[in-house]
Amino acid sequence: MTEENDAALPISDVYKTPTVFTNQLVGSGHLNGVVNLTFATAQFTPQNGNVLPDLVITARLRMDLFCAQQLYERLGAIIQETVKNETKQ
Repeated sequence: MTEENDAALPISDVYKTPTVFTNQLVGSGHLNGVVNLTFATAQFTPQNGNVLPDLVITARLRMDLFCAQQLYERLGAIIQETVKNETKQ
């Protein structure tokens, strides 16, 4: 599949998949050509007068190598553009 082919595929969200916020990558690996990523979100829970952060797993992603490469390319482009814009300010 190419980007041109991907754009031609219909995209739907019939299950109303929720958007999940995450701020930590807590696990990653690969097995038999499948990339595994585990994400967590920091919660700040009061305990005995202190507020201690605790990480809660919020998403587990599994993808083939092609999808991982797409993610790598898009994240690289987004990060590069963001850093470029921030240095202009």
